[in-house]
Amino acid sequence: MSVSDQLHNVFSDPAVQEFGATLRRSLRMNDDYASIMDIEFAEKPEIFAEAIKRFLRRFETLARRKAKDRPLRRPSREALVRLVELVDKHGVKLVRAALISHALVRSERELAGSVVQQRGSSARKRR
Repeated sequence: MSVSDQLHNVFSDPAVQEFGATLRRSLRMNDDYASIMDIEFAEKPEIFAEAIKRFLRRFETLARRKAKDRPLRRPSREALVRLVELVDKHGVKLVRAALISHALVRSERELAGSVVQQRGSSARKRR
């Protein structure tokens, strides 16, 4: 398998996307830069596993706090198992890069909102 195929397989994996989206929510709603840094500095699978554990614990706290306002979806058990399989198969560096990248990009909903905002501001400028 070529490096390009590995990149595509990891970056497009639903588990990486699910965890990345959860990390994005935690970052945006709770300024959870600690989790990003934990994951960023994980070099070995054991350290990566510890970083994921700490992230999930922080996210659980956030989810419980926000449960009354708007329940937050936690990553699934299947996604967690798949994430570990990806680390075993492709290594920590590639999986953490994909996970953090997914966390830092804008979500589909954010993109849709920015398009609506741009259209609204363009209409106001023309008036």
